[in-house]
Amino acid sequence: MLSILVPTDYSPEAKNALHYAYQFALYTNSNLVLYHAMPAIVPVTEMPFESYYLDEDEEQQMLLDTYTNFISGLGLNPVKVQVKALVDMQTQITTGIKEAFEKSNCDLVIMGTHGASGFRKVFLGSTTAKLISNAIFPVIAIPGTYKFAPVYHLIYASDLQELNDELAVLIPFAEVFHAVLEVIYFDYAGPESEKLMMDAETYILSLSYKNITLSIKKGNLQLNLAENLRKHINYNNTQLLIMYRGSHTWVDNLFMGSNSQKMVLESGLPVLILQKIID
Repeated sequence: MLSILVPTDYSPEAKNALHYAYQFALYTNSNLVLYHAMPAIVPVTEMPFESYYLDEDEEQQMLLDTYTNFISGLGLNPVKVQVKALVDMQTQITTGIKEAFEKSNCDLVIMGTHGASGFRKVFLGSTTAKLISNAIFPVIAIPGTYKFAPVYHLIYASDLQELNDELAVLIPFAEVFHAVLEVIYFDYAGPESEKLMMDAETYILSLSYKNITLSIKKGNLQLNLAENLRKHINYNNTQLLIMYRGSHTWVDNLFMGSNSQKMVLESGLPVLILQKIID
């Protein structure tokens, strides 16, 4: 059973992510921890300073009521998923999310985005960029209009340089869903390509988890990696894209990136961001 942290600001995108998280929790027999950061208010009048603070118990109850009413309004049963609410006062939202994640012993964060353009706003903004760049926990970013679908096909683009370490993290996640993990490698006919592909195929065959496929695609040197990837994804048969944060990973360039690199996100698919742990 996973414990999933769901940050919310009550926006439509956050509610859509909550809907996804509810379905995700049902599908994986997991529980949810709803988190809301209350603003720290600075008094500007002669009123007592304490009166400017929102009541934590009331905020927690409002958060639970919002969940119950929202899920019930979708014709779903909110009690089918174990839920608790956590609120605190924060001026730095990313700090609050990290502390909530650790305090509640969570395994995963699910949060909303606004689509392709919103992805940059959420993940490259002054607060959440810090969360993604510094956090060691996994985050699933849900586009604002995406509806949950059972996860049976995951896609991960790899240069195969560190595939053993990457699969050590990816396989347990795929096992949760009994999903096919498709590793895509773009062959640019470099001097090391043939050996990398042979080593990767041998290693994948040696693994006990058999739902892994290695797809070799001819890379187009006129396109960047994100554009090559977009050309080869079957969006009707893919429920999750996986990206790594860490050294030597193309997702770092994507976050920094150009308009063409952002194209990979225009599919509206959820994106799982994992932090590569470096020994």
